[in-house]
Amino acid sequence: MLRYADPQSFALALRDGDLELPLPSGEVVRDGEWVLAVFEIGDLQQATAAAARAVHQPAPQAAVLTFEQRDWERLQGFVKEPGKKKGPAGSGALPADRPTQPSLGVGGTPPTDPPSRPASSSQRTTGSGGAKRKAQEPARAPSTPKGARVLLVDDERDIREVVGAMLDAVGLSVEAATSSEEALERLRASAFDLLLLDWNLPGMTGLELCRLIRKDTRLATLPVLFLTAHAAPQDVVDAFASGADDYVVKPFRAPELGARVFGLLRRARMTSAAKP
Repeated sequence: MLRYADPQSFALALRDGDLELPLPSGEVVRDGEWVLAVFEIGDLQQATAAAARAVHQPAPQAAVLTFEQRDWERLQGFVKEPGKKKGPAGSGALPADRPTQPSLGVGGTPPTDPPSRPASSSQRTTGSGGAKRKAQEPARAPSTPKGARVLLVDDERDIREVVGAMLDAVGLSVEAATSSEEALERLRASAFDLLLLDWNLPGMTGLELCRLIRKDTRLATLPVLFLTAHAAPQDVVDAFASGADDYVVKPFRAPELGARVFGLLRRARMTSAAKP
C-alpha cells in the first residue's frame, strides 16, 4: 500500500519518479517479484492500483517498484481528476465510507499484462545533463492472459466488491457468487480461469466445493485459491489436501493477493501451452 496525503503529493511523486517509486517502508518484496501496487490518496480514500515489479538496488535507494509506461500514464491520468468518485465496481475512487484496510480501487484503463522484468542497474543509461535514468527495453516475461475469467465466491459483499475491484484493475474479468452451490452451477455452465474461494459459506463449505471440483473431470485442473479467515495450520493442510493450489488468510495484503493471482494464472497458462 502506497499512501499519499493528497493528490498533489501523488502527482509530485509521479513527476519525479520516472517509472519508479520507492518501496514503502516495512514492505518486504523479493527482487524481481511481481506485485499489485495499491495507491491510497488523501482522506477521501481515493484509490487505484497498478501492476509493478520490485527491483533491489544499492543503498540509499535499496528497493524500488518499477512500472510499464502505459501503467505509469494511467496513474498520471488518475491523479489529474482527483474529484471523480465512483463505487468499486466502476473505474474510479472508492467511496469514503469503505474500510481502509484493505483499501483498493481502480482508475482509468486497466493494465492487460503484469510488467516485464526491468533492466538492471548496469543496463540503465543517463540522459543529458545527468537527467533521470531510462531502462533499456527488456524481454517480455510471461503475461497474465488478457481478460482471464475469475469466479469469486464469498458471502460478504464488502469482500466481493473490494477484491472484484482489485482484479478488475489489472485487466481480469470477475464474476461473483455467494454460495458454493451457485458457484458449482456457474463453473459447470461456462469456463473460468481461476476460482477464488472462501471457506465459510452458507450451505456447502468452500472446502467441500474444492473436493467436488477435483472429482469432476471437466474442472479438475481449475486453479483454486482460498481467501479465508481460517488461519490455523491444520486448516491450511486441509485446504491443500482438498486440492487447493494456494491459500491467503484474511485480512490480506493486497499486493500479496494480486501477486498470487498473477502467479496461478501464469502457471496455468504455461501448463496449457506446454500440452501437445
